[in-house]
Amino acid sequence: MTQRILVVDDEESIRFTFDAFLTDAGYRVDTAPSLKDALNLAEATTYDTVFLDILLGRESGMQMLRYVRETNPNCPVVMITGAPEIATAAEAVRLGAFDYLTKPVHQDELLRIARRALERKALLDEQETFRLRMAAVFQSIQEGILVFDEAFRLVDVNDSARRMLACDKDVVGKTLDELAASEDCRVARQFQEIVEQRCLGEIYRMQMTNMVGRQLLVSLTMAPLTSQVGRETGVVLVLRDEGQPSNGAHATPS
Repeated sequence: MTQRILVVDDEESIRFTFDAFLTDAGYRVDTAPSLKDALNLAEATTYDTVFLDILLGRESGMQMLRYVRETNPNCPVVMITGAPEIATAAEAVRLGAFDYLTKPVHQDELLRIARRALERKALLDEQETFRLRMAAVFQSIQEGILVFDEAFRLVDVNDSARRMLACDKDVVGKTLDELAASEDCRVARQFQEIVEQRCLGEIYRMQMTNMVGRQLLVSLTMAPLTSQVGRETGVVLVLRDEGQPSNGAHATPS
């Protein structure tokens, strides 16, 4: 699919030049002379990159930058300016501008920035697609999953685990110590010893009573989260409800 670029500038010569250079490079280009026209185009079309003049007559391009960051956050916005100022540059960076071009803009520089911006957009879109797919898998599987960071703080829990343990989303953000000491997720006390002993890969069968008094026999497996350089950044607990109610509350390796 041809990548689509929006050029917003109140100077006709800039719009014409950018359009010609970018179209010749194989991109699909729309242009807008004003903030109103740019907002109308952005509402109707999803762009891969926006080149945006900081000053659009008496209007500020910052409003357009804010709109793009809110509605199409993966889209890089490259600011165009004839006289860059520190305050303006700082505001644009704070709002998430990808880069700057200073007039007059040369063809090689324009195409170089366009390639970088579009590569950035493609990478962000790929990461977003992967994240959404993983989130769908995370929430759809029957096993309960609890994800802890390196400080043993619960950073995510899927719907299966919340139903199994009868805990609500308020448990997210609390450490294993805090959960074990509170009434929010009492069964966390039974996880604590296994996590602290770092019994990675072993399968435990645990008899427990959840927050609504239902007795469970749960198989538990713990796996590390490891960075590319081999540093452990957390652990994942995987729970399977074996569907065998029993009394007591202890954990034994199987």
